[in-house]
This record gives sequence, structure tokens and C-alpha cells, in this order.
Amino acid sequence: MYSIKMRSSQQNEHISGAETICCKAEIDDILLSFFKKGFNHENGEVDFLNLKVEKVTSPLTAIQSLPIYDNNNNIYDLALQVNLSQDVLQKAWSYIEDNNNYSGAIILSANNGQRLDDTDLRGIRVTNFMFDSQHNYNDRVQDAIAIASCINRFTGVIAELCVSDDLNYTTGYFATTSSGYHRIKNIKQTGSRHGGRVIFVDDTLNLDAYRNFLETLPKKVIDAKS
Repeated sequence: MYSIKMRSSQQNEHISGAETICCKAEIDDILLSFFKKGFNHENGEVDFLNLKVEKVTSPLTAIQSLPIYDNNNNIYDLALQVNLSQDVLQKAWSYIEDNNNYSGAIILSANNGQRLDDTDLRGIRVTNFMFDSQHNYNDRVQDAIAIASCINRFTGVIAELCVSDDLNYTTGYFATTSSGYHRIKNIKQTGSRHGGRVIFVDDTLNLDAYRNFLETLPKKVIDAKS
């Protein structure tokens, strides 16, 4: 198995990214599709694109995907189901709506909204994963479900909020292990580059172990419907 990653940018500002783990026979097709995605993106012209292929030498850890719900639930109602206060949710929104370009997720205490990671603009990245599904999700939804499933399948994680920084994609999601992956339409205004990923965790979470799980461990997300 091989890990394939793509990142594109303009003047060091993130434009697009993609990744998966695949068998050798699939590498050519995936490289081409990632190349096209990176160079033809609504967020702007690209002056740098990196494609990276690495052999995966460790066994893939299987992760059951979260169930997906396409509804218009109020995000505050979803947060209340896992005892997240409005104050903590507002602190998450302050990161999503500021003008910083975080390349990974922000980790917040679910108790008081304090930021727990020390990664500044880098954030905690979810990487080294693939999604194994027999269903016809589009690439965007497939990636989002895979990432949300990895993020939430760790002891001490309470929930995740994600808003795309793509200009014209306004559907975000709120995900928890207990309630699943909830797509939320019109979570932001069209034409905005604001976006980000915030993970709410219990204060007892082992952050070093969690970061290793998200960034290093090879993961295979298995569709709950398969």
C-alpha cells in the first residue's frame, strides 16, 4: 500500500489538499486526479503544488465510519447533546472566523474553550488515512467522513466542528461519536475564505497520543453501510 498526498498553494497560502492510501495499481489515476484538483480550484491560481508518494510499512488500523445525516439541525442543539456550552462553541467560531490560515485542527477544552495544542498556525493534522466504501459518495463528502471518523474515534474526544475554507462551499458539519456526522447547510456565507476545524476534547485526553494517532498511524476507515 502507498500513501499519496497533494498540497497546493499561492504565495504560501493554502489553496487545496487531498490524500489517500491505495494499492500500487491505483497510483497513476490518483496522482492525475489530485493534480487536476490542485491546479483547478475555485480558491485561486496555484504557484506551488506538491505530490508525495510513500510506501506504507505499518498495518492499517481499521476505524468504523460515523453514520452520516443530511439535515438542517441547529448546531447549538447538536452541541448541547454533548454538553458543549454556547460560550465554548463561540470560542471555536472565533478561530474559524479569524484571518489566520490554520493548516490543521485547533484543539479546545470542551469544559472551558481553552486551546490545548501548542502548534500555533500549524494545528493538528489528520493524515495517513483511506476510506473504504462501496457507496457513491463524492470525493468531498468521502474525505470529510473519513477525517471526522478518525478524529472522533479516540477516547476523550467530545465533538468536532468543521467549516470548509473553499469560497463557494457552504455546507459544514458537526460530528460526535454518539450522534454521528451531521451535515449543516449554509454554515457560512458564499464567497468567504473563512473556515477551519476545531476539535473539542476532555481535559484528561492524552494530547501526545492523540496527535500520534491522527498524524502518524495509518488508518483505514470502513463505511458503516458496507
